[in-house]
Amino acid sequence: MATAREIALAVLPHFAKNVLAGSVCDYSYYAKAIGRNPAKEAIIVGDAMHAIGGTCVLCEAPVAPLHYVQRADGKWRGVFEADSIERSHVLPHYKLLYEAARVYAYTQSDFSRIERGLRDIIPEFLSPHNLGSPHDIWHVAVLNKLDDSTTPFQRALVAYQRIVDEERTKKA
Repeated sequence: MATAREIALAVLPHFAKNVLAGSVCDYSYYAKAIGRNPAKEAIIVGDAMHAIGGTCVLCEAPVAPLHYVQRADGKWRGVFEADSIERSHVLPHYKLLYEAARVYAYTQSDFSRIERGLRDIIPEFLSPHNLGSPHDIWHVAVLNKLDDSTTPFQRALVAYQRIVDEERTKKA
């Protein structure tokens, strides 16, 4: 069975194309795009999008899946609620994460960095048996200390706040 990271790599080109076009799609759209049964396997796309989101943080790109992916029924996705580390460290910043993803003008370069992160960088941080969990990617982003004692998530929050502030300044 493919891991969330492997599925994320398969989904990413389709996702990038839609984000660059400004299209919001549901999980089943991406399941179908990668040759999976949309009715039965949309949930695996959810895990893949969660892996893409964690990789966005590591790349300091806004968390694109928060704005550009939705459930087919339009209900709340419950993202970050199931995992205690994400619930306590990430969920309180949901509004900023979403807003940065909504206003940011993504480029192909952003998605090239995300792909490299998924393909090359994530395996450096996680042992092979953990590569399937998108939560492990988020844990790396939230908990791993960098040389300056910050975490990748803390650095990303600063970048996201700057994006949102710049957008507010443009509108003012």
